[in-house]
Amino acid sequence: MDCPACRCELPPDARFCPSCGSPCTPPGPAGPAEGRKLVTVLFCDLVGSTALSGALDPETLRSVTLRYFELMRRQIEAHGGTLEKFIGDAVMAVFGVPTVREDDARRALAAALGMLDALSGLNTELAATLGVRLDVRIGVNTGQVVAGSDASARQALVAGETVNIAARLEQNAGPGQILIGPDTLRAAGPTVRTESVGPLLLKGKADAVTAHRLLGLGADDPELLRRFDVRFVGRHAELAELDAALARTADGRGAQCLLVHGEAGQGKTRLLREWLERTAPLAAYGTGRCRPYGGQGSLQPLADALRGLLGEALLEGAAEALAVLSTGLLRDGTPNPSVAETCAALIRVLTALAGRRPVVLAIDDCHWAGPLLLDVLDRLAAELGPASVLLICLTRPELLESRPLAATGAIGLSGLSEQEARLLAAELVDVNAHWDGAPAGLLERAGGNPLHLEQLLAVGSETESPGELPPTVQALLGARIDTLEPAERLALDLASVVGREFTAEELAELAQGRDPVRSALPALSHRRLIEPARPAGPARPVFRFTSGLVQEVAYECMSKRARAEVHQRAAGLPSVRAAGDGAVGTHLEQAHRYRSDLGLLDGDTETLRGSAARTLARAGAQAMAGSDLSRAEDLLARAMALGRPGEPAGIPTARRLGEVRIALGRTVQGRSLLTDVLSAPADPVDHAHARLALAVLDPLAGAGRPVEAARAALPVFEAANDQLGQARARLRLAQHHQAHGRHGAADALLTRALSHAASVDGEVERAAALGAIGISLWRGPTPVPAAAVRCQALLAEHGRGRRTVRVTLNCPMAVLLALQDEPAAAREHLAEAGRLARELGYAEAEVFLPVFAALIEVLTDRQNAALELLAGAADAARRLGAGALLDTITLDSARLLLDTGQWAAAENALRPLAAKSGRPHAESVDLDGLRGRLAAAQGQAERAVRLAGCAVAEATLTDSPVVRAQAALDQAHTLRLLGRGGPAAEAAAAARAWFAAKGHQPGVRWVAAFNEEN
Repeated sequence: MDCPACRCELPPDARFCPSCGSPCTPPGPAGPAEGRKLVTVLFCDLVGSTALSGALDPETLRSVTLRYFELMRRQIEAHGGTLEKFIGDAVMAVFGVPTVREDDARRALAAALGMLDALSGLNTELAATLGVRLDVRIGVNTGQVVAGSDASARQALVAGETVNIAARLEQNAGPGQILIGPDTLRAAGPTVRTESVGPLLLKGKADAVTAHRLLGLGADDPELLRRFDVRFVGRHAELAELDAALARTADGRGAQCLLVHGEAGQGKTRLLREWLERTAPLAAYGTGRCRPYGGQGSLQPLADALRGLLGEALLEGAAEALAVLSTGLLRDGTPNPSVAETCAALIRVLTALAGRRPVVLAIDDCHWAGPLLLDVLDRLAAELGPASVLLICLTRPELLESRPLAATGAIGLSGLSEQEARLLAAELVDVNAHWDGAPAGLLERAGGNPLHLEQLLAVGSETESPGELPPTVQALLGARIDTLEPAERLALDLASVVGREFTAEELAELAQGRDPVRSALPALSHRRLIEPARPAGPARPVFRFTSGLVQEVAYECMSKRARAEVHQRAAGLPSVRAAGDGAVGTHLEQAHRYRSDLGLLDGDTETLRGSAARTLARAGAQAMAGSDLSRAEDLLARAMALGRPGEPAGIPTARRLGEVRIALGRTVQGRSLLTDVLSAPADPVDHAHARLALAVLDPLAGAGRPVEAARAALPVFEAANDQLGQARARLRLAQHHQAHGRHGAADALLTRALSHAASVDGEVERAAALGAIGISLWRGPTPVPAAAVRCQALLAEHGRGRRTVRVTLNCPMAVLLALQDEPAAAREHLAEAGRLARELGYAEAEVFLPVFAALIEVLTDRQNAALELLAGAADAARRLGAGALLDTITLDSARLLLDTGQWAAAENALRPLAAKSGRPHAESVDLDGLRGRLAAAQGQAERAVRLAGCAVAEATLTDSPVVRAQAALDQAHTLRLLGRGGPAAEAAAAARAWFAAKGHQPGVRWVAAFNEEN
């Protein structure tokens, strides 16, 4: 073992270092050698010390300076701060070392104001004796620092940016001014009086720091520090228990002492306040509150509570007792002339008050009460006897462990239920009761603690960083964590790395036998930092943190070096490996990150980087295959960030990330990544995938048309036995056949594509193949009843538990139901597809879902609604760069415009399409049929007949009854516009035959309506 001060090697069993004489820490359970803490740092420096040295004799100057330092030290230590060091004329103090307190920021500000007051008194004396005065400037800042574990090593207590900012704030302050940082202002509470001095550009800081000049420090009354202006939520059982305790007192069963206990922020004070307001007509009450520090008398909370009761008329027979109390308790909170006489007088006064109506005497924050006050409360509870007095003591649970009160009953406050927390969140953000916007993650982090929820919401509204840890909550929880024994602290640290839930076995494995962490869990549970969760088996109970914030603060308190070590070990835990590559890769990534932050850029760090990148890339590919696109993007982007330029493993990661971003609608980013893949030396398979994806995205780009890219890629995929690639290539080839109306040929390719996708559990490709099969069932030769049966069977076979499949198959299923005149069922299927598409984050769904919805509206004769849906789909297609879908939308819109008599609009819509060449058969059939109708309306008979005839002739090249029927019906419309009734009737009859053969009931009605118009 080395000396903690001089690092010299120590002899065995040494109690003092033979080199420097420092005391040696005895060996024991290893806690963290250093950690991160939320502290408040104070810098105070003399102004004009050079001029002062010229005005005073050196010996006199030294005497004045020592008196100044002593005054500053007293104020710092009186408020619980630790004097770290003197730097020339400057004083540096830390609040939160060696132990974090929840009110360290307020203590530091109180100390700063006390330092100015103390200096003012010294200046009065110096001015009279030496004709000089001292001026100081002070800077205070709150934030995380790295803190050593040895408080006696004052020259190295804390380090970090928080310290530097405090020093810079002091340098920017004027004489007699105190400048504080933004986190100090937030941590100290709303009663701090300040004025803004605007953003300051501090030396060494790239971003400006918003500073405030401290003017004063208001009271720390909970009424001022907490949001009591919102509706009281929950706590019905606790209110009933308070009512019952008062009833027992009022019914003549004598004095009662009720203990209300719960962790900080659970709402003990708010509960008492709410209950007292409801009880005011039934009882007289007075309240007092214990303070964590200050110059008040030891019985001052009791004096405050008694004054609240003495607002009533003068008491008969208690004048002498009041006189005794006036000389001590009611004057300065002391037990003058003695404790016994004070208690006796109190009992007489309370008994007299209770003779009129029941009395409630409530003392808040009893965990800060001194031993004398606790003794007096016990004595009152025991000696008030039959008096109708209810003593209520509010405390945190630690008092129950260190010095239990002699209470007749107890009420324990735990967290609010999720429903109650949601109601409170709605109240806190000042919205109506129907608000359902509290993120589930935020509620989980708060763990039902009202104060934690309030602070989390406040951080989100003030900083637009809802994930940030509020300094108030960090201080509250940090103070609890700071009091743990070394083994308990280590267990909590290890657990915070594992996650919200963990087992004793996991912690023991991570500890590597260094400490008895397993035996520390009951203590942590008793301290309400962790709790039993679900059982993992008879011998493997699962624990969890009592709230997400406890885990976060515990993790934040660990040093980065410790985090890196534990994350690296955690990656090898069996439970983490069982959770998959995403969990393993995350731990490796974090280990690499923290080692890099510490500048440990050695071989171990490089090995961690490579392992993390590969593992996250595998996890991203798995998420992509399972259609979890948001998670896939996150994992793949993190894998890429860990990569190095030119690494071969980065190419498939970049390619997959490009594909995912295109699917999520981030087309520009996706295209850029895929283009980079094509321009880099890579495996032919990756090149083939990238070229195929780019061709589908933009057929006019350099990658060529999808069918050409698919034909070129298929042999590459077959040679590499890339099942996913084969599924994609055959899917594109099938879609080419579908576009030309050859659904029989498409079905054979789609069946093989489905087989490829299923063999590797490729969710996206499986869904795409099934969706395409559904389209062929809708538009191909299979009659609608049989097509619907097969589509339903595919849904049953492949759709269970597969959201993507249900999206793609529900759309054609909806059309088939609408073709059978079942519009309600059709809309149900389409609604499910829409809901699941939103859950999956599919950007392309913004295009194809409105197209299918418009088709349902057309089939139910709601053309105007269909036009609105298609307009929205067109906007989405333009935004996403989906050119092929845009052409289809344009044709569908033009048909509806013609059917509703909007000829000019239809002509404008079709004009750009007519200029294009090389379009598929099915699209050409529609375009020529519609153009023929337009030509007929414009009196261009020859052209109209030719276009309509071309549409019918080209339709014969397809096996689609729908395409053939539509071409024949367009021809009938064209001929009727030209006044050729007989041929028009023949064309309508042909259309009816095709519609009837398909089982297309709306189409049959369209033809009937056409005939009736004649």
